[in-house]
Amino acid sequence: MKYDNPHMSQHSPRMGNAFTRMLGSIGLKMIGWELTGKMPDAPKFIILGVPHTSNWDAIAATLAMLASGFKYTFLIKKEWFFWPAGPIFRALGGYPVDRSKGKNVVDQLLTLFDTEDKVCVGFPPEGTRSKVERYKTGYLRAAYAAKVPVFICAFDGPNKKVVLDRLMPLTGDIKTDNTAIKKYVDETWIGIRPERQ
Repeated sequence: MKYDNPHMSQHSPRMGNAFTRMLGSIGLKMIGWELTGKMPDAPKFIILGVPHTSNWDAIAATLAMLASGFKYTFLIKKEWFFWPAGPIFRALGGYPVDRSKGKNVVDQLLTLFDTEDKVCVGFPPEGTRSKVERYKTGYLRAAYAAKVPVFICAFDGPNKKVVLDRLMPLTGDIKTDNTAIKKYVDETWIGIRPERQ
């Protein structure tokens, strides 16, 4: 798939076609949002959708990714992959994970990273739309295990923008990295519902 897109890099995972990009663009315009920035030039990475304070985050992100033709994978419990929801989730980038006892989600993600040439897995690190003191660390455990970088996709609530922001430096220390990433987000971005940030 070749097309000129200022938001994509050479190695960006891609999906869709002209029709789905048109649908995403129309949807973004209808809700008054826009996409800015550029994806990192990396074939595999973790992408954080932050700050996650509203259901509108996911809607804006999905429309932005459709508009750009970027493919990101999001995790859904395998129980949700029934007809007709399963094929829709897969088409949008859903990846079924088994969260039952004894099943390691990081191991399942490693299989995904190992079997795909280009893959980006999205996480809302808060794990909720409510205010949290610290992020959950599953995204970092996955990034360390797969040896992939972490990229920030920010929801700029006041300006109604989905911002493809930056790669975050990682030290390999989970507490240090998690604290630094949350501090950066809190000091740089204001979400849709700031009181939940």
